Amino acid sequence: MGVAGTISQLFFMPMLAPIIGEEKLLSIGLLMGCANMFVNSIAWSAWVPYATPVFSIFTILVQPSIRSIASKQVGPLEQGKAQGCISGISSFANIISPLMFSPLTALFLSEGAPFNFPGFSIMCAGFTMMIAFIQSIMIKGVPSSHKTGNNHSLEA
Repeated sequence: MGVAGTISQLFFMPMLAPIIGEEKLLSIGLLMGCANMFVNSIAWSAWVPYATPVFSIFTILVQPSIRSIASKQVGPLEQGKAQGCISGISSFANIISPLMFSPLTALFLSEGAPFNFPGFSIMCAGFTMMIAFIQSIMIKGVPSSHKTGNNHSLEA
């Protein structure tokens, strides 16, 4: 995962971001994350979890894309607030996720599971990424007047 993340951020993001934009990279990353989760949840063979990290090359692009989109939405004096807010939300999610998904995983791996689906908690994580994907499709790029507007005010 670390190697895939390094490769994707060093090579794929700088090449693809100017061409298709961070908004589409975010959507692609979330869609690939969904696919990864869904395939892992129904893993039919022991090799499947070893093959799905291919999706992580694009999933790794989610965080930098979010940060880039947020950076373009705020002024130069609000960058710290915007990036700090993203870091805070991410940290909160990293705390809450295990509290939600660990009991769900334990339930579906136990004898008392409501139905036989050991990967149900992974499928639920995939559905949460699907919700994020749907929301990412609705993100509009920053109009060019806002991108260049700051330069004109600095020249004047």
